Amino acid sequence: MASKITYLDGLRGLAACVVVVSHFFQVFAPSVFEGKQEIAHFAFEGVAARTPLNLLFNGNFSVCVFFVLSGFVLSWRYFHTKDKLHIYSSALRRYFRLAIPAVLSVLLAYVVIVLDLGYFDKIRQTTLSSMHDPYLASSNFLVMLQEALFHTFFTYGSAYNPVLWTMTYELLGSFLIFGFLLTVGRFKFRIAAYAILVVLLADSYYLGFVLGMALSDLKFSSRDRLAILQRPWITPLLLGVGLYLGSYPYVSIENTIYSVLVWKTPSFSFFVFYHTLGAFFILLALLNSSSLQSLFSRKLFSYLGKVSFSFYLLHFTIICSLGSYIFYQLHPHFSYGMSVVLTLILTTPFIFALAHLFYRFVDAKTLSVLGHWSKRIFDPLVRQRAGGMQAEKTKSM
Repeated sequence: MASKITYLDGLRGLAACVVVVSHFFQVFAPSVFEGKQEIAHFAFEGVAARTPLNLLFNGNFSVCVFFVLSGFVLSWRYFHTKDKLHIYSSALRRYFRLAIPAVLSVLLAYVVIVLDLGYFDKIRQTTLSSMHDPYLASSNFLVMLQEALFHTFFTYGSAYNPVLWTMTYELLGSFLIFGFLLTVGRFKFRIAAYAILVVLLADSYYLGFVLGMALSDLKFSSRDRLAILQRPWITPLLLGVGLYLGSYPYVSIENTIYSVLVWKTPSFSFFVFYHTLGAFFILLALLNSSSLQSLFSRKLFSYLGKVSFSFYLLHFTIICSLGSYIFYQLHPHFSYGMSVVLTLILTTPFIFALAHLFYRFVDAKTLSVLGHWSKRIFDPLVRQRAGGMQAEKTKSM
């Protein structure tokens, strides 16, 4: 059985790129997120913010894609084999798989704070971004360590590296999946459990994990139930619906193509709900289309998938330090637009280079060590179980 599904990595890589673009926009074109004409720097911002053009920088939608993918990836081996050892192995490794790279990304941000290399605060009067300055966090090493090891994963903490707000969702969402599989994974009518979770988590980011797991269930349990959707016209429909819902804007939807999506209800997060549904339909379209699978399996997307976690963890710190410094130096000599373009051109290669090194020497090493660790623990159990099965078979002969 294959250890991974390449085209899913490709989709994750594309989503990671959109997150990076979104944070460039958040720093240098904040109007697309805040909907305030008075802070707009470019003519396209108003139109882009309220139309599907926001897919180019809709980082929240991309995060929802991450969550749906996690639900699918963390459960597919179990549905394929019905072997609970896959669950135990994944559960044992999950915190460390997330924490080791994430903690090092926090350490990088901490170094920026200690050495006073953060330039975001020096440019915010020019960019007009109201984004919180990530370098106001404590320079106390023990406070940083507590944030990195505990708050990041259990209280949605993100004081040093704001992108880490997703790590609590990733960790707790993973154990939501593991708990579901262990308790009702073989239950014939588990659709009732899915329905209950969907209702309870409708406007929560945890919905993405449930929907991803449900797709995995439909794809790999006994037979491929998604095969019924393999019609030439269905994939474009699914893709269109997914992109439409996923482009639900950050700003007011009044007088936009999204106004029909909202009904009167107290404290319901349509923003999260539609981004999660959009991610669900995008993954469904990908699972339904061999052409899309071939596209996202190509070398470029495969590579982006490999470095996506590293890319995600590091980019924000680089944008708010090196990127902001470059803009700070350029803006007195160039127009605002030219300064932003040059900052993007000069910063992006550095982000890719650092992400590549981080993947090679941190993320890939972490996966390798955890993989060997898991094998040492679970391979004897697999052999023991296989021996027991063989003994039973011999007795029955």
